[in-house]
Amino acid sequence: MTAPLGVALTAHWLRLESVLRLVRRADELGYALALVDGDAAFADARPERPIYDPTALCAAAALRTDRLRIGAIHFPLLWNPVLLARSLATLADLAEGRLIGVFGVGAKRESHRLGLPEPDGAERVARLAEMLDAVRALLAGKTVTRKGRFTSLERASITLPNAPVPIAVSAAGVRALAVVREHADIWDANVPPLRERLLPLREQIGRAIPTWCWVFARPGESFEAASRAYRHLAPWFHGLAPAEVERAILHGDPEACREKLSRIREEL
Repeated sequence: MTAPLGVALTAHWLRLESVLRLVRRADELGYALALVDGDAAFADARPERPIYDPTALCAAAALRTDRLRIGAIHFPLLWNPVLLARSLATLADLAEGRLIGVFGVGAKRESHRLGLPEPDGAERVARLAEMLDAVRALLAGKTVTRKGRFTSLERASITLPNAPVPIAVSAAGVRALAVVREHADIWDANVPPLRERLLPLREQIGRAIPTWCWVFARPGESFEAASRAYRHLAPWFHGLAPAEVERAILHGDPEACREKLSRIREEL
């Protein structure tokens, strides 16, 4: 069976009304999922670039839609586990069970401009592992005591949502894939949509797990323009050869984009 489609609106250039209009349209068209911008660790020097709070944005998207699932990525550097679990539980009820909790390791985003540290990759993964260990326990209804490197909780608990909150983890590195293996219900594969890139990492996870894979889409644009945008907006894929980029992204004629997307879905 071909996997369902979702849409991700995640690059901090759309105003609130545009995000909500597109989410509503995705719901009407039958998409299964909408990810709204949640990378609140991003700090852009350009004031015209809108950066919204992920909790408020998820709440607004939930209230504008009826069927699709909603999510926004959360990074542990910005959250206390109890407050985050409480936020997710509240959103889950607001969305009538359609929320997915999305987590990532994050990257250096000039977070010092927000008064936050900028830890290296190993520390970001360790923070994510501790965060998810606590959040999952809280969402399961447990009273949680933790004394970790980054987490300190004493008999913490939350008001449970009426429906479970699936946890999706974005990862590609060895350490982060170990977090997926231990804590995730869904793997948000942070790799290009190419079999040779995806399948070896899936084997490293070592268990069957539902998987998301993002496809960068620029219908109506030339390959050169779409490729430049892809490398700019996803710099962690800078090592891809032009032939790999050509296979991984959608560009040009919209009908050709639809056909290519169908092929990618079948291949993966």
